[in-house]
Amino acid sequence: MNKNTLPNLALITPYPQLGEIVATQCTGIFNCHVYHGSLEKAANIARNLDAEYYDVILSRGGTAEYIEKATAIPVVKILTSTADLLKSLIPLKNHSQHIAFFNYQNYLTDVLLIAQALNITIDEFVFLSHQDMTEQLEQCRRRRYATVTGGFPVANSAKQYAMQGILIENGIESVNSALREALAIVETTKRKARDTARLEIILSSITEGIIVTNDNNEIQFFNHSAEKIFGLSAAQVIGKPVDNIIKNTRINQVLLTAAPEIRELQELDNTSIITSRVPIFMGKRCIGVVCSFTDTPQIEKAERIVRGKLKKKGLTARYTFDHILTANRDMQAIKKLAQIYARTDSPVMIYGESGTGKELFAQSMHNHSLRNHGPFVAINCAAIPESLLESELFGYEGGAFTGARREGKAGLIELAHQGTLFLDEIGELPMTIQSRLLRVLQEYEIMHIGGKEVIPVDVRIIGATNRSLEKMSEEGTFRRDLYYRLNVLPLAVPPLRERPEDIRYLAGMFLCELNAEHLLTQFLDLFSGWPWPGNVRELRFILERLALLSGEFPSSSLYELLTLTGFSLVDSARPTTVNDNVVVDLNKTTLKAIVRDIERQVIALYLRRYNNDQQKVAHHLGISKMSLWRKLQDD
Repeated sequence: MNKNTLPNLALITPYPQLGEIVATQCTGIFNCHVYHGSLEKAANIARNLDAEYYDVILSRGGTAEYIEKATAIPVVKILTSTADLLKSLIPLKNHSQHIAFFNYQNYLTDVLLIAQALNITIDEFVFLSHQDMTEQLEQCRRRRYATVTGGFPVANSAKQYAMQGILIENGIESVNSALREALAIVETTKRKARDTARLEIILSSITEGIIVTNDNNEIQFFNHSAEKIFGLSAAQVIGKPVDNIIKNTRINQVLLTAAPEIRELQELDNTSIITSRVPIFMGKRCIGVVCSFTDTPQIEKAERIVRGKLKKKGLTARYTFDHILTANRDMQAIKKLAQIYARTDSPVMIYGESGTGKELFAQSMHNHSLRNHGPFVAINCAAIPESLLESELFGYEGGAFTGARREGKAGLIELAHQGTLFLDEIGELPMTIQSRLLRVLQEYEIMHIGGKEVIPVDVRIIGATNRSLEKMSEEGTFRRDLYYRLNVLPLAVPPLRERPEDIRYLAGMFLCELNAEHLLTQFLDLFSGWPWPGNVRELRFILERLALLSGEFPSSSLYELLTLTGFSLVDSARPTTVNDNVVVDLNKTTLKAIVRDIERQVIALYLRRYNNDQQKVAHHLGISKMSLWRKLQDD
């Protein structure tokens, strides 16, 4: 091991020989520095030692006791062993007079055994202080002891009382035992220092303010975030009663009751902070409190980060008003009205048949609003079972019901915080959920299923339906008060059949995208009287299919290809007018044969495209897998 990496040891010894032994035994274990002195002189030496440099001090007996009171550096005592005593008394073997043995604080074992082995009499005296030592030496003088043995202060003072003083020198085993203890202390101290430093780094890196107090309610730890929140440095508060530094902390109450207080609101000057106070236990006794603080700006910052991540996960609106294509004046006026609605936070209710573009309007209003940096959360109220809809909307706490996630789940309303919640098919909401949604619109707060805490939400609600909510409220199937709350800004999107100019305009746009502009005239003639129950969505899907099939089967007429689109423009029981009012009367058998042949070609085409995956083919063609199977089996 590199000498510079060894721990540093200071030996303060009353006699030189001990320094030589310790220095030799420290080789490869400690960097040893030897100082000479005993009792008060040794204490003065220790006071002047650099506590940042020295890891441990080694000394013996009463001198070590003096040193401990003078320094914060750990002190290890070299204890007098039975072997040390025996070695010092061998020259007195068969001595006829009593020998006084002075030991500091404790009696030494096997003293009687040593006396028997050397054929001498040993009387042991234990002293607790320098004054106690001198008083007992005086007693020995009066009792006519001629010989005293012990540590350096005893042996040196014996001469003053006309007695022979024999110094008990510590041997290698006593020194090595003390060095092992010193090394253990150094390793433990360094390990604790590392753990403490690591803990301080962890606590200081936490964005929450952390205060730790002891059983006297004094501050023991105050991290960087706490310094910022309270405007105080750790040096100003460490060791001081927390109630004298920060008002309304309730840390003292938690220390007394040993009951935690989690996520409590606390007013600090003009700022609201969220506080948690948790007692620290040693066994069953509360020995302090850990208190964490989160200020309002920090909470808001965290929410912005979360909302940003939610946007990345897809809770965004893709469409703007530029995507709403129309040549109809009424539709253009509705589009302008929606742009005006977008500037407010009031609820919007969009009415329109399926396929008219209600969600397109909702997304456009979100992107045109001041909430465009927040999430856009859409849910189809008719697509989720009633048993799941409440938990999806409002979220739940962990273990709130069978199958619930252990950690709980945030609801869609909560996820839409500072953004827009789009409730499609809102007329399908069950009455129980209508009541809870009404509270959101009134109080702008929610509560998780199984939860006890009220969660404030800042959300703008846009609803959509193809039903008359007013009529439903009169019939009692939709809450009247909820209807009035939602219908603040109504927006009615007309069906495609009432916008004839949009049929030509949109068909031309879609066919242009599909590189099938040549189909436009034939398509418009063929569909001149079609009511478009599926509106724009139906128009687009039909054009996509016709463009695709006409490319694959150019020899087939558009009329023949229509049989695969789900339309019944041909009825074998009566003539049907198509293409410049030419009356076509097709034989039922002939029509079926044409349809069957085209179907087979189309199915074969898609089976090749989807690697014979019948499920994907059926989904693309808009038929069930069973229907596809039947068509494949049909001869």
